[in-house]
Order: sequence, then C-alpha cells, then structure tokens
Amino acid sequence: MTIKPSDPVHFRSAFARRLTRAILASATLGLAVDNVACANVVMDDPPPGDGGGGAGEDGSGGRGGMGGEGGGGADGVTTVQAGGVSWDEEGTVCVDPGAQGGGGQGGVGGQGGAGGSGGVFAGACEPLDPAGANVPLPPPGCWYSSIGDGVFRNGECCYEFTASCGGSGRPFLVGERARTAREQRRDAGGWGGAPRPDLAGLGQEARAALAEAWLRDALLEHASVASFSRFALEMMAVGAPAEMLAAAHEAARDEVRHAALCFGLASAYAGAALEPAPFAFGGVVEVTSDLAELAARAVREGCIGETLAAVQASEQLAHATDAAVRSVLAAIADDEARHAELAWRFVAWALQTGGEAVRRAVAAAFEAGLAAPSPSAAATGASADALAAHGRPGGAVVAASWSRAVAEVVTPAMRALLSAQAAG
Repeated sequence: MTIKPSDPVHFRSAFARRLTRAILASATLGLAVDNVACANVVMDDPPPGDGGGGAGEDGSGGRGGMGGEGGGGADGVTTVQAGGVSWDEEGTVCVDPGAQGGGGQGGVGGQGGAGGSGGVFAGACEPLDPAGANVPLPPPGCWYSSIGDGVFRNGECCYEFTASCGGSGRPFLVGERARTAREQRRDAGGWGGAPRPDLAGLGQEARAALAEAWLRDALLEHASVASFSRFALEMMAVGAPAEMLAAAHEAARDEVRHAALCFGLASAYAGAALEPAPFAFGGVVEVTSDLAELAARAVREGCIGETLAAVQASEQLAHATDAAVRSVLAAIADDEARHAELAWRFVAWALQTGGEAVRRAVAAAFEAGLAAPSPSAAATGASADALAAHGRPGGAVVAASWSRAVAEVVTPAMRALLSAQAAG
C-alpha cells in the first residue's frame, strides 16, 4: 500500500490499514502452542510473600504468618513531578523507602509473632531501577536517558530523571534507559550524507536549536542500528521466521542511512562536521531468548515507539518547507512505518507461537505503555516558524501528533492484534 508521508491524515489512515493487514497475515504464520479465547485481559495481582503483609499507614509491618517472614516490598512510587515536554522531559520520581525494604519478621513456630516494622527507613537511598514493578514509564515515545542518585526528603527517596522524547528510530535500551553514543567533531568521514539545507534567514539562535535537535535524532538513529542488530539476534534465539529476520537486518541498514542524513543536517546547522563517537556498549550486550520478554519489549519499542515516530515524522514533513529537510523526513517517515510494521508482525507471530505467557506479557506491555501520561507542549524559544520550516514544529504539534497516533493507529492495530490472537 502506498502511503503519502506529506499528508498526515492520509498517512495515519493508510498506516493503520496496512498494519491491520500485516497483523492478520503474520498471525497465520504461528503454530499456536496454547490458544486462548479472550482478547480482553484482566491482569492478576502478584501473589504476596509468605508471612506478614505490607506496611500500614503508620509504617508498621503486617502481622507475621505462621512462623514465616514478612512479605517483601516493591518499589512503591508515590509522586511524579514532570516538566513540559519538547524534546526532553525532566522531573522527579519519589519512592517510599520503606516499600523498598522487606516486611516484618514473623514469630518463631506456633502462632507466629507480630510482624516487625516494615516501613522504617535506614541507610542511604538505593539506586532506582527504572524497570521496577511500580516505577512509572515515561510518556509513550519517551525513554529514560538518565536517573540521578536518590536524595531523602519528606520521608521519601527522590530521584531526578531525564527522559528523551520524540525523535525517530528504535531506542537501544539498557535497563529501560536509552543509550546513545556521544557526538564528536570530524575532519572527514561517512556520516554526513544529507543534502544541504538553505540557511538563509536563519538567526544564530534558530541554527543552534536546529543543530541540537537534528544531532539528537542523529544519535538516536545511530543507536537504532545497535537495537535492530540485537533484535535480529533475539529473533534467531526464539526461532522467528526468516523473512522477519531479514527485515530486521534491512531496518538496521536503513538506520545507518538515517543517521548519516541527520548528522548531515546537524553539521550544516552547526557549521561544523559532526559524527558519532565510539558506542559504549560496556563490554556486554545482553540477548534474551525469552519470547514473552522479547514480545513485550517489541510492543513498547516498536508497536508504540516506532509507530509514534513514523507519524511524528509525517507531521514534521507536513510543516517543513526546506527541500533538503523534506527529503530527509520523507525517507524517515516511510522507513519508520515499515520498521513499526515489523514489530507488529513479530508480536502477532509471537502471540500465536508462545501461548498464554506471551499473551499476558503483551497485554501488560500495551496497558503500561498506553497508560503512561501524555507529553505536554513546551514553549519554543527560537523562531517557531523558522524551526517548523526546517522540520521542527512546536511542542503542541508534536504532542497532538502523538495523541492522534495513539487514537488512530496504535489502538486500532492493538485491537486487531488481540482479536486475531483470540480467534486463533
């Protein structure tokens, strides 16, 4: 199906229809191990630990069970304070330190003693795990990029965070944090393949803002090469069909091209040649062979994240007037739509192949990803018209495009996905 990236309304409509057809086709590839008959999923609460229950309002532990220990506490988030979203969101996550600890110690034998104090804080705040059960996800299309050390205040451990929002490409996540390379200056190299934008009439403030925005996208696209490479290995580990494996490698090649295009634009606006520094993998790249885990991550990174990225690129293209920028955005919007389609096809196949465990993981991933708060618009300091002409419309446009993408593309495709799985 031909999609017109420059017409956001047509793009969203055609994109949704294409995803539905791809989902139905991929669902027939799976050989169902455990078919289920219900697409409306109700998630059960996790079982409590043996012994005492959770802490009460006064911080005391629950009563100990029959000679058992108090139940373990989850990371309980009590407040989230986030600023406006443009390309980055900054805020604070505060966690009850008592919930990080265990419950009280039960009595010995017989009737079991009263549970000990389960909510008393002792010691420094522990590092915050962004993948923790009760740590809220950033808005759809956003990823934690940094989380600071915990500071104890007002009875809670509070952590400053930065979440990267918008942009294109599939994020390379390590423990729910998006990892990218740093930028560096270059004399010559292969990371500047974009046509040159027209810089006439752009003030210094606008050029600096455009350089920063396109550099950020360049680094995310560069990281997407690693993300798709890992995804290909993981698909091999779970026995995915050959055509999906080939599509993942093709997507990685697309991301190399996208990165070069974005680095080219960033370099033109900055007036200096920019490229990625060596990528800091840390010596180990973890690869999962757990189909449920992989399907859940594909939901968040691909079905939600890349779908939003494709729709956003279409919206950026509709507002851009610079010929060089339009050519870059047209290529990115079309390619990201195909990349998102791969994620939806993979999840459809995984649902038919993996049975109940995958169904529950996928349903939970959609529930968590779509329940996250929507990003808010942020004011633009530089000339709004100049930024929009070069592919950077204001925060209100971006936030609205994400809302429309969720309503018109992601939600209908999710329903088709779960309905096809239930019918199987």
